[in-house]
Amino acid sequence: MKVGTDAVLLGAWASGNKPSNILEAGTGCGLISLMMAQRFPRAKILAIDIHTPSIVQAKENFARSPWPERISAKEISFQEMAKRQTEKFDLIISNPPYFIDSLKPPDPDKHLAKHTSSLSYAELAEGAFQLLQKHGKFSIILPFANQLSFDACASSATLFKTKQLNIIPVTGKKPNRVLSEWGLSPSDLLVENLRIREDAKMYSPEYQKLTLDFYLAL
Repeated sequence: MKVGTDAVLLGAWASGNKPSNILEAGTGCGLISLMMAQRFPRAKILAIDIHTPSIVQAKENFARSPWPERISAKEISFQEMAKRQTEKFDLIISNPPYFIDSLKPPDPDKHLAKHTSSLSYAELAEGAFQLLQKHGKFSIILPFANQLSFDACASSATLFKTKQLNIIPVTGKKPNRVLSEWGLSPSDLLVENLRIREDAKMYSPEYQKLTLDFYLAL
């Protein structure tokens, strides 16, 4: 799967509180885990996925990075991880499957990456609840139209939203993505907006500021 704007946005935005133990669910090629290693120099990162070729590629990318000793990849589902893992994480991050009712693509790799049949919103929220440290954070990016569905699942799993960033693709358009952060305790909710582009040719100042450390040129 090619690198997309969603992954870049999530990797640049997810914060936690100087996390030292990070889990990425559904790592793909490992981009977000690499961004976490760059942003948090003391953090250990575990990247998981159920897609064997993705894990192979992620391991290759981690080995060639400046941080091979701090990032590892494991082929395991998030559901199984939540059942087996005894260690808790202070940041969990995921760019999850998001198509719920649309037709499934014929390519099985794209099906795994994009459809919630491999990881439902309820399973994602419940797993985050099981795997988070007491003061940990769970960060996720979703289509804007799906946010209410995930909110309901997260509330049922006793997660509390602390931040939300609505992503506007270009000036004048409605939001098409939303990033949200969740914790185990109630908190005041901070809601903000971010435009990716001012027009078809120019990135917005706020997008450039957020992603500056990760692009060679904008």
